[in-house]
Amino acid sequence: MIDLASASLDDATSVASTLESTASTVWDLETFILWIDVRSCWIDDSVEAKELFAESLTLVSPEEQNSLRRYHFRRDAAEHLASLLLQHLVISQLADLPWIESRVSRTMMGRPFHETGRFDYNVSHHGGRVAIGVRLADQRHIGIDLVDPEEATRNWKQGWIDDFHDIFSDSEYAQILRDGKKENEITKRRLFTFWALKEAYTKAVGIGLVTDLKSIEFSSVEDVDTNERPYTRSTICKVKNELIDWRFEIFGLEEGLILASATTNDGLTSTDKTKTKKIDLDYVTKAAAPFHFPMTQVPNVM
Repeated sequence: MIDLASASLDDATSVASTLESTASTVWDLETFILWIDVRSCWIDDSVEAKELFAESLTLVSPEEQNSLRRYHFRRDAAEHLASLLLQHLVISQLADLPWIESRVSRTMMGRPFHETGRFDYNVSHHGGRVAIGVRLADQRHIGIDLVDPEEATRNWKQGWIDDFHDIFSDSEYAQILRDGKKENEITKRRLFTFWALKEAYTKAVGIGLVTDLKSIEFSSVEDVDTNERPYTRSTICKVKNELIDWRFEIFGLEEGLILASATTNDGLTSTDKTKTKKIDLDYVTKAAAPFHFPMTQVPNVM
């Protein structure tokens, strides 16, 4: 782990080498997804994790540090911090800016973006894992959603699946329950695959979940086999019974994670599928360390 306190511009050569080694795998693609797992490095109860979390706060601005104070639990703050770091990483690389000059802007609906408009991105997190999806194009958007079905249903009461009738159409519900069994592992993954697809689309168009989700209907959704890695399947979607020309992709990541992405087909080549890449905290800190900020105050998170 890089020592943030002693890092300087002399690290630039090492940083450039690290980023260059990844350039040919993601940065030149039309769409890509980066994701990070912060459970062991920031969230566990060890002294090292707590110190590393506090140290990593210097990689975001004082204003962003202040925003972390609203979180009572370190897991929530850690996911938010990881999201900010991934956004700054993408902005600094694609807008060709020093880390300290990268800025996250937000729409009236709270959707993050960068002012250049030459690329769009979207973030999602669940259960200590955080992802960012990127689309390199003017005026074209991307939405992603990351979900861990086991984590999502851990404390839910029996019969929870019946609470989703207002979210899925009859056709979708029939696809989810096509084996005639409720709440088994396959059915659970199917339900959250449909859920992730809907949320990815609403995040891409910037409306969030403040819409009639039944009007967004997916079909030809194959089961996500998380034992097959990398796993990618595409699907189709109708909005208010009209077929839309979008690319929807489903990814099975490690440990049962499901990730869905949504972006318009416009401008995409048929062969350039979205690529996912897991990165570690070292990768981010090497890009950010030469430009760290002073600590204003450690957030009061457990």
